[in-house]
Amino acid sequence: LIQYIITILTTDGTLNATVPATQIFVGPVDVTTEKQAELLFPQINIHVISESQRTVPKGSRDTMVQIDIWSRNNMLEVVNIYERIITLLQYQTADKSSNHIFWDRLSGSNDQYESDRRIFHKSMTFVCWTMAGQ
Repeated sequence: LIQYIITILTTDGTLNATVPATQIFVGPVDVTTEKQAELLFPQINIHVISESQRTVPKGSRDTMVQIDIWSRNNMLEVVNIYERIITLLQYQTADKSSNHIFWDRLSGSNDQYESDRRIFHKSMTFVCWTMAGQ
C-alpha cells in the first residue's frame, strides 16, 4: 500500500513541481534540531498509524495512512499540496504485486500550528481497504 502511494506521489508532475520526489519520505525523518533549518521544504511524510485485519474476506485489512505536509513558505502552498494529494489518492483502486487495493478515501485532516517557528503543517489521514493475494 505504501509503495503504491509513494509511486503515485513521486510520479505526478504537477505535485513534483512543488514537492520534489526527493522530499517525499516514508516514516519518521530523523533530523537533529540543529540541522532542521537546513531541510528543504516543502516536504511530505507518509506513515501507517493504524491497521486492523478483517475476518471476511480473509486477508483483507483496514489501514489508516497519515500524510503530513510541511512548508517553510506559506500555508497556501500547504493547501495546494493537500488538494493535489486528495485528487491523486481519493477512491483509488489498483493491484500492486499480488495485493489488491479496493479503495482509499480521505478520513480527516488537521492544520497543525507550530508556534515556536515559522513552519506550516497539515496532516491528513486516508483510510484504505486492501486484500493480500492468496
